Amino acid sequence: MPITRFFAAVLLVLAVLAPRLSHAHPTGVSKMDFFLKQDTLEAVVDVNSADLLYALETSAIEYLPKSEYGPLSARIAHYFQTRIDLKFDGRGPDMKVLQWRREGGGPANRLDSADLADTSVVLRVAWPIPPETRRMELGSKLFAELQVQPLAHFRLYYRDQLIKRRFIGLDNRFSLVILPDSLESYHAAATRPPEAGGTPGPGPDDEAVVWRFIVLGFTHILPHGLDHILFVLGLFFFSTYLRPLLIQVTAFTIAHSITLGMSILGVFSLPASIVEPLIALSIAVVAAENIVFRKLKPSRWILVFGFGLIHGLGFAGVLRELGLPEGRFIEVLLSFNLGVEIGQLAVIAIAAALTAWMWKKPWYFKRVVVPISIFIGGVGMYWFIERLL
Repeated sequence: MPITRFFAAVLLVLAVLAPRLSHAHPTGVSKMDFFLKQDTLEAVVDVNSADLLYALETSAIEYLPKSEYGPLSARIAHYFQTRIDLKFDGRGPDMKVLQWRREGGGPANRLDSADLADTSVVLRVAWPIPPETRRMELGSKLFAELQVQPLAHFRLYYRDQLIKRRFIGLDNRFSLVILPDSLESYHAAATRPPEAGGTPGPGPDDEAVVWRFIVLGFTHILPHGLDHILFVLGLFFFSTYLRPLLIQVTAFTIAHSITLGMSILGVFSLPASIVEPLIALSIAVVAAENIVFRKLKPSRWILVFGFGLIHGLGFAGVLRELGLPEGRFIEVLLSFNLGVEIGQLAVIAIAAALTAWMWKKPWYFKRVVVPISIFIGGVGMYWFIERLL
């Protein structure tokens, strides 16, 4: 098929694509820093504004008259109150909003469309601690509406010292005795130097960290990373022979591992406004090459390597959203990367299981590879234009 016919077909696909396909990277991540005081538990809660808009079913807020923004703050406060599952000795206290603020900005009495469209939503809230409370429990149901695995990065401070840290999903809770003697022991353990038998800082158990980030890496591909899935399928449908697939997948893996590590270390990174459109463009280009070229050329795997560098920056953005535990760089990087690789191999295995019986058919290229590549290319071009604009 000539390249002009390919792009004509792409335009046809674009005309029927649903707009919701553009939301390829919902995070479902919330960050909660809690500060234990004498009779109050304060918290700074930070969530992604796009995720919050989706949860509140107000994605068109920017089109409302300004006079209608006021009630939105009350809705957000109610959402946080009902989704942060905090209990003292089994009882849920009432939450009070102390302060609204924009990320990196000063206080705000309410949120307007600019706050919601361009920044995260940050609240400082508080709960009264009843007298003689023995135990606090925390669960998070934030963003259960999203088609991702919601995750809350929870940190607890006492006397200005970080004493506990956890990643909390929908399926688990955090519990802690908050009697004065217990809090003092946590504080002493957190501040004790390593040579005195202490640790430089608290963090999740090693196995919990490794497993959590393997799962996160896997779920970032399957089922939530639709753009990465389409890119991997673009590699898969290039050829029915194993060698071209292995060369491409190996080049892609090495490349995204390089930029993932470099970006997390702060050596090199690009803003999401550049990375996300390029990821979308990579999908369209790979799909077009599936139709134009039938044999593996050096330019193909070099191109895949280059796109792998871009995808690695996208993976790094996900890790930064999660907030990495201090002192766990190697474990987190390897665990997340392993999960990503397992996810990619799972995509290839599923595609092979569904199409292997067709590979030797004379119609496989025209009836399977071409239509699927047109669809993949169309989605990629749609995302590229949408993310660019």
